[in-house]
Amino acid sequence: MDYQDLAKTIIGLKNTDLELRDQLIMSGRLGDGYNKEMADLHNKNADILSDIIDEIGYPTTEKVGKEASEATWLVIQHSIGRPNFMKKCMKLLESAVNENKADPKN
Repeated sequence: MDYQDLAKTIIGLKNTDLELRDQLIMSGRLGDGYNKEMADLHNKNADILSDIIDEIGYPTTEKVGKEASEATWLVIQHSIGRPNFMKKCMKLLESAVNENKADPKN
């Protein structure tokens, strides 16, 4: 199956995250606890990625390409407000690594 549209979506989640992070750093609004705007974005991204994972399983390199698969990991790492989602992803990632379909460094 071709998941290139989903790959673009995942990469967009990562880019939006990093752009907001840079904006908050430049404006001096990052560093005093967990910024609410950043937390809201992380939760939104986790929700979107969760829907994608429900649709296609873990976004492996084989499914979405290297960049989107690495972006998946960043979104998961930043989803600290969604511990159940993080646990779900950990299990899926572990299975993907065991099948040589994901990078074990993640």
